[in-house]
Amino acid sequence: MNINSGLAGLTLLGADTSWYSTSGAGLTVESKAVREAKAQFTLPETTPPWREAGSTGSISTQIATIRRLATIIDKPLTGVRALPTDVQSAFTTWKALDRLNVLATTAAKPGLSTTERGQLAATFAKGLADLQTYMGTAPSDKLELSFGQPVRRAESTVIAPGTGGLTVSVSGKGVVAKRDEVLSQMSGTERFRVTLERGSSVDTVVIDLGSLPEPPTLDSVASLVNQAIANIPMRDAGGNIVLNSDGTPAPKWKVNFEPKKTEEDGWTMGINRQGLESVSIDQVDAPDALIVATGRTGLETPTAARVLRIDDPEAAMTNKTLTTIEAKDRLTTKAVATTTDAVATDADGFAYVVGTASGDLDELRAAGTQDLYLTKMDSVGNVVWQRALGAADSASGAAVTVAENGDIVVAGTVSGSFNGTSADADMLVARYANNGDEMFASRIRSAGEDRATSIAIADDGAILVGGRAGQGGGDAFVARLSGTGAVTQRVKLPGAGDESITAMAMTADGRLAALTKEGATSKLRFLDPASPGTVLDTIDLGAADARAIAMAPDGSIAIGGTTLSALPGTQVNGITGGRDGFAARLAADGTGMAVTYLGTGGNEQVDSLAFSNGKLYVGGRTTGDFGGTRSGPTDGFIARIDPASGGVEKVTQFGQPTLRTEPVRVAASDGGSSKVDALGLGRGVVTPDGSLRLTTGSSLREGDSFQMRVAGGVVRTITIAKEETLASLADKVRKITGSKALVTTPKKDDGAMLRVAPKAGIDIEFIAGPNGRDALEKLGLPAARVSGMDPIDKNAPRVRPGGSFGLGLNPALSIVDQKAATATLAKLKSALSIAQTGYRSLYWDDGKQALVEGARGGGSTAREQAQMANYQAALTRLTSGPSTSIGF
Repeated sequence: MNINSGLAGLTLLGADTSWYSTSGAGLTVESKAVREAKAQFTLPETTPPWREAGSTGSISTQIATIRRLATIIDKPLTGVRALPTDVQSAFTTWKALDRLNVLATTAAKPGLSTTERGQLAATFAKGLADLQTYMGTAPSDKLELSFGQPVRRAESTVIAPGTGGLTVSVSGKGVVAKRDEVLSQMSGTERFRVTLERGSSVDTVVIDLGSLPEPPTLDSVASLVNQAIANIPMRDAGGNIVLNSDGTPAPKWKVNFEPKKTEEDGWTMGINRQGLESVSIDQVDAPDALIVATGRTGLETPTAARVLRIDDPEAAMTNKTLTTIEAKDRLTTKAVATTTDAVATDADGFAYVVGTASGDLDELRAAGTQDLYLTKMDSVGNVVWQRALGAADSASGAAVTVAENGDIVVAGTVSGSFNGTSADADMLVARYANNGDEMFASRIRSAGEDRATSIAIADDGAILVGGRAGQGGGDAFVARLSGTGAVTQRVKLPGAGDESITAMAMTADGRLAALTKEGATSKLRFLDPASPGTVLDTIDLGAADARAIAMAPDGSIAIGGTTLSALPGTQVNGITGGRDGFAARLAADGTGMAVTYLGTGGNEQVDSLAFSNGKLYVGGRTTGDFGGTRSGPTDGFIARIDPASGGVEKVTQFGQPTLRTEPVRVAASDGGSSKVDALGLGRGVVTPDGSLRLTTGSSLREGDSFQMRVAGGVVRTITIAKEETLASLADKVRKITGSKALVTTPKKDDGAMLRVAPKAGIDIEFIAGPNGRDALEKLGLPAARVSGMDPIDKNAPRVRPGGSFGLGLNPALSIVDQKAATATLAKLKSALSIAQTGYRSLYWDDGKQALVEGARGGGSTAREQAQMANYQAALTRLTSGPSTSIGF
């Protein structure tokens, strides 16, 4: 609770504050100071709603009445019944809080049905939103009530990269404790390729560590690289070498490698550049690696996404964690469910993970219950950028692929409001540029609840997304989109009963291979990508749940899943009993199926497949002892299979006690076991230029909006444009505020924020945008009145009517379950008390008189002074912390 008024303690102490009443033994003659202070309190007496007779109806009747209301906010009284501005705001706020309190009180009790609790939660959520909106625009004269805490300036969340998209200096993760330590991860025989680019100009140098006389250190490697770069001369338009004043060749590039000390983990390699110079680094002929994305769920902990790397897939297949992706609840800051649904890699060594987050993901503020996210990370696990879809209700991930030009294409499912339209669950395809800019997000509209599962890009650049249609009891469904996102075809595959597409891939001869689950059986269907409703061939896989497909460089096909019985085709080994995972291999034309089973006495499931360096790698889960002793309820595993024979060469199992491993997604990373990591850097471009778009650095979408009103003037709307940046948004705000506020974009952490500070005596109202398109929430700006500090005359009375009071509420409050309702109820009771205190601050009482007399000094008895001391001590306790009071 934050009560920014000296009189806050009067109502909360619950004690008699009439120490100086004329009927007591205190003062009987008003001093000049008292008369001056008392003269400010001129409002006519009113009867507050908490003193009126309460409702005589039952709780169920009260709830029914509240649910019938269009809004819990009362219309202001007019005519002879009109109330003073501040009194009206206090009463309206208290009544709305009281209605929310009725809902929360009921929800905090046990025994409610799921339907009843859902109805209460929906009514409460709308009422809370109505109250927040009202309090951001409620009329105010001397009394200021805030939904959260009193705000003197509005600040957004930190947006990366903010206003500086060009990073001049970069550094990696610490690799040695001391600068001169030997880089023990290197053998000293590695060769690194460093590529420098600026516009159309490109130069590449190869650094051979074998030329170093001693084992490599950060300084010796930096010196070797810098010398090679310095040896590239600058040339004029005619191709002639440009000379310095001393006759030596002028270097073409200003890039410089330099060891740097990190704040937390020792020394690393840093890179300094000038202008638009781009630097890439990789190891020549580095071994391949595997990238693994999975999740872990505890008995009482939510799912957390985890990304691993296996550097020795052809040997022991040991894994190391690169990073953990974990969303947080905005209200409690506790971790919430964050899943991984797919992973893909590109030729430069970057990995792209797509999944679902049920809360805020770093600076990406969730607008709905859950959102689809896309994370790009380098080979050592540094997050290059993260993107959220920005769905207003719910979105989930499904699949990801990398286009030939390096764009990233994601398939998912979105429900409710999105891009100005609202419907049931629909498939969605989004395309992103390499820097994270969204190129399009196309919703594939159809009746029923559809779900996307897979994605592929045809040879002509068309995008194909597969899944399950909600109509017809569930049909396998494929949509075809142009490379720019236009939906050109929607087709259902033939079949009877419940069908869905579980995985898709393009074959070597340009057909679309689609795995379908049709009742208890699975099939492999070859479709015409130009007309995906045309089935070219079908292969019956038998009674199996096939979920993964991969294409080998020679065109052969691998299929994975789980089964309870033997599948058709050549049996490489026998089924072990229970539910076994399987990996089936077929020729490019779909013939010659051979099946390898992966099983124990427990249950196994194959989730993903990937070909790398002539081997087939299988990602899955087990409840048995497969590649080791089981650690958790369900462990993950990676298996290496010889594609020629189908023999299982190696299995590595991983898990943790009490944690269930979620689906294991594996992707090949060519050259991924690079010793660039030993420098603390990731492979590929190490000097990325981040996008300045707000729609990239936050969960904002084009068309989101909010409103502002300055000093009681007209309401102005700000709409987010596709190319909106933090700087352009600040300019829009400046045009509205003029000279009445200071609008800045200060740098903070790895980005910058928008800050709006009203000048003295100026109020700025920030009003939330439409439901589902509110830009304030996604920016982290308060939907509230922001007030500049009023100047106070040093000779003014110490006690003044009104002040600033914060209710301490949060828009994330919920009564969705009994635990949440109990916590919310405590917040509401505190807010009700604060609303009453705000009202009482408008009227003169004996406590205010005591405060004035105490400030004047002298004239009071020892008893009165002791009472004053007790009062002041209680007041101090209640108002401890930063104060933004502007008076009483």
